[in-house]
Amino acid sequence: KNGLGIGFFNAITEKTDATIKNNVSGDIRKEVISPFTNYNILVLDQQFNQNSTISLINTNVTRDGRFRDANVTALDWHLETKDSKYNVDGSVRMSNISDDTNNPNTGYTFDTSFGKNSGHWNWEIGYNFENKDFNPNDFGILFSNNEQTVYGSAGWRTLQPTKNFNRYSFNFYNQLNFQHFSGVYTGYNAGLNYGAQTKSRFSYGGNFNYGSESKDFFEPRQGSTSGIYFLQPERKNINAYISTNSQKKLELNTNGYYTSYSNNPKAGYGFSIAPRYRFTNQFSLRYRLNFNKTNNDQGYVSEDGTNIIFGMRDRKNYTNSISGKYNFSTNSSLSLSFRHYWGSVNYNGYYNLNTDGGLDTNTTYTGNNVNFNSWNLDLNYIWQFAPGSQLIAFYRNSIFNEDSNSNQSFFKNLDNLFDQSQRHTFSVRFVYFIDYNKLKSIF
Repeated sequence: KNGLGIGFFNAITEKTDATIKNNVSGDIRKEVISPFTNYNILVLDQQFNQNSTISLINTNVTRDGRFRDANVTALDWHLETKDSKYNVDGSVRMSNISDDTNNPNTGYTFDTSFGKNSGHWNWEIGYNFENKDFNPNDFGILFSNNEQTVYGSAGWRTLQPTKNFNRYSFNFYNQLNFQHFSGVYTGYNAGLNYGAQTKSRFSYGGNFNYGSESKDFFEPRQGSTSGIYFLQPERKNINAYISTNSQKKLELNTNGYYTSYSNNPKAGYGFSIAPRYRFTNQFSLRYRLNFNKTNNDQGYVSEDGTNIIFGMRDRKNYTNSISGKYNFSTNSSLSLSFRHYWGSVNYNGYYNLNTDGGLDTNTTYTGNNVNFNSWNLDLNYIWQFAPGSQLIAFYRNSIFNEDSNSNQSFFKNLDNLFDQSQRHTFSVRFVYFIDYNKLKSIF
């Protein structure tokens, strides 16, 4: 009644052992690669003043034995004025890792912004950082730390349908980026977005994005405090999309993009097309094709003595997927999901990273191309036999392959994939929801 929400989650995983053989001596030993582990989440969320909230979140990972333990605590807030015209968003978080000699013990991050989110015009300005030691990845995900950003956005939108449109909007964003540890300026990003839907429910839009030349302290893989960086080129990117009326039997979603780089041979483009057809009110199918290609991409490969090796490469990937669903009733359904991903990388040359973040030709290093395939076919039956309670039966057929045959044609690559061994997975899951109010009345 007072607006307090309480959430609690706990899970345990059994110890996992690996049998390891020394191919030189022939010795065999067992090693614990994942110990008995307890995972825990606790959330306290207090709502007040209509649309304002303050939340306390704690995640904890406790491992048995000499393995590391991790704890992350966060205080999040979203505060609005009584008329919901202005708001303040933010959080402060702290991570602590114990019994781990490879990482510092305690890290922290902070984010806050002030903005207006009512009426035609809306805007936001804010600041955030993660220090070099912040690490929530035992029970969360953060791709990079040691960053700080000053950011802002402004936009205009319709509040009611007009003569020709159900809605349309414009938005501009920009970011100033710095390394947190040293305060070094790393780059600037900005973009302009537009989106609209007509009276006939035809949606379309696009965006233009800009990135200045920037210092990338992560691509060299030397640690973000090493001072070693790769100088990413200036980037210009344009995207566009369309989506037809989803109430019709046939719906089509498609988009495309192109990215160019100043004073650099690198360029990228791609598209996606996804038709959906509803045969009946109970049965529909959707096909989706994604294709992406980047020519003359530059990125980390390996290390050779004192040299950090980068490669010049052409990258492409295809994703083909089919998904369908048949509803037997409002309480039971059968769904099918198929997905094939193919990614390949062809190297055109190798380079040494120099002290200015540029690349010098390396004529001695040799590496391998990369050809990666993943195939999944999922069949899932769900029966909701009571409110919140379900019986779920699942089957998966999966194939995986990785080699260096990146110059194969699409169909030759597919034939090679089907020569690999297949994995079949079956599972049945039973979930029963206990209504506390009914349980209380029984006792």
